This record gives sequence, structure tokens and C-alpha cells, in this order.
Amino acid sequence: MRKNNRERILDTARSLLPRYGYSGISIRAIAARARLTTGAIYFHFASKRDIYKTICYEAIDLLLTRFREGIAGRSTPNQKLISIYDSYIEFFHRHRDYYNILMEYKAHYGSQESGSDEIARKFTELTRVTEETISLGISENRIRAIDPLMLSVFLAAVTEGMLQYKKLGLLDALDITDERFRGFMAEIVDRGIHI
Repeated sequence: MRKNNRERILDTARSLLPRYGYSGISIRAIAARARLTTGAIYFHFASKRDIYKTICYEAIDLLLTRFREGIAGRSTPNQKLISIYDSYIEFFHRHRDYYNILMEYKAHYGSQESGSDEIARKFTELTRVTEETISLGISENRIRAIDPLMLSVFLAAVTEGMLQYKKLGLLDALDITDERFRGFMAEIVDRGIHI
């Protein structure tokens, strides 16, 4: 079955963005690679930014699905928090192109950029899943009273920092495996927030 033009455009952009970055591709480049006219692109998307936003939303939705699936299979709040971490690490390994596209967004676009706040709002859905998990643990007296939003942001920042260290090769240079870091995160979560 032939893909529709919208899917061809997105597939092409998904392949070009990790290689050349947002600044390194144009609507013309996407059209040429997809074997479409620029008019066909503009029929489906208002701008290159619109294509990029659509792909970012896909990536975030995929990660949200992984978070929710991981949480559903766990019984305690601590296990649920570690499953969120595991889901993010799995996303990093299995969907590296999506991960890199999201990181480019984070690195390249500030809040003053038109439309970036839409993607940032979408990103907050990931934080809300963690925040809800922490809030549930607090209400069940399984997690000590702590600001759920701040803890969510802290855990995300630690995970993101670890992945950036991994991309730079620093964890390998320090002989820190994913499993070792995961065990450390589990211990910190358990000792730091457990009642």
C-alpha cells in the first residue's frame, strides 16, 4: 500500500532531522527527498516548524505511552517511578532519532521562539505522569510528603543528565553501565522518598 503524501513528508523529515538538524534542512530538501512539490508539502503543513512540531508530538506521545504502560505493570509508587526511568532509557536506546529530535528542540529553541511553548506544554505531560505517581504515593503514605512537581522535575533532570553523559561517552569512560546507574537511581528513590 502506498503511503499518503503526509506520511511521506513526515517519514522524510524524520530521516533528515537527526542527520542535518532543524537548521540544516528546508522545505525544498524535504520535498526533493520525498519526491513531492513544495506545494504538496504546504498543502499538509504550514511550515517546516509545523512538520517539526508534529514529529516532536509523535515522540512525546510514544514516550507517554511507554510511561503509562510501565506504570500499569507495577504495584508500588517506587516501582512505578523506576519504571518511568526504565521507559525513558528504553526510549533513548530504541528510538534514538526521536530522542535526538527532542533534544534538539530543548537545546535549540527558547521560550521566546514562536510556537516553542506549544511543544514545551506537550513535554509537561511527561512530568505530570511522574507527578501523579508521586502524589498517589504520598496519599497512600508510601512516599514522604514532598513537593511532587519538584521531585518530578528533579528525577527528569537527573535522567536527562545521565543520558547526555552517556551520549558524550562519559559513562563508558567511567565504567558506569546502564544497570549500575539504574540500581543507584532505584536506591536513591527508595531511600530518599520512602517513608
